Amino acid sequence: MSSTEIRCHLRWSGMLQEGGAVPVMEFEKTRGFRIAAVATALLLALIATVIVVHNRQQQAALTHVRIAGGGFLFYYRLGEIRAGITAIVQKPTPSQSRLVAEFEDPAGGAPIPVEARIRHGEMRYGMETPPLSGVVKGRAYAVTVKLYEYGGQEPLEMHETVLTSELDDAASPQGPLTVGPGYHRPVPAD
Repeated sequence: MSSTEIRCHLRWSGMLQEGGAVPVMEFEKTRGFRIAAVATALLLALIATVIVVHNRQQQAALTHVRIAGGGFLFYYRLGEIRAGITAIVQKPTPSQSRLVAEFEDPAGGAPIPVEARIRHGEMRYGMETPPLSGVVKGRAYAVTVKLYEYGGQEPLEMHETVLTSELDDAASPQGPLTVGPGYHRPVPAD
């Protein structure tokens, strides 16, 4: 239907006023209608404000980073055992901040640090140690995750967890089971 046909229809039905303007409906002229329209607009604005304030409070209560999980990784084809964790960024964190995980060394040495840089838009960070030795089944090994601002020396946050192995070091083969492309590991120089 074209606009000319619509105007003709409105004129025929008596709804079109002289001059071509569509009349305001009778209920739209009432004071009650205007009050209801303003009240509805105010109610919607109030609901939007409550939602925004609630979301801001939830964001403020969150930490920047949380530990999603972790455990020991047995690479039987390579004959290696490693420890790893997954950290998740929960709220905006300055770009180039450092995420440092310190894993307890099962062999009894100093903690093993593993570092990752926070990149814009990335939410999950997996951190894995180099090959470990001396892992004991059922023993809890401490892991500390620290978040440092770019160039900062003091951590913004610190989280602690423990990892427990379900297998002993003896369950892993002493050397790689597979030799070939993709499995080559340089022999450490003594």
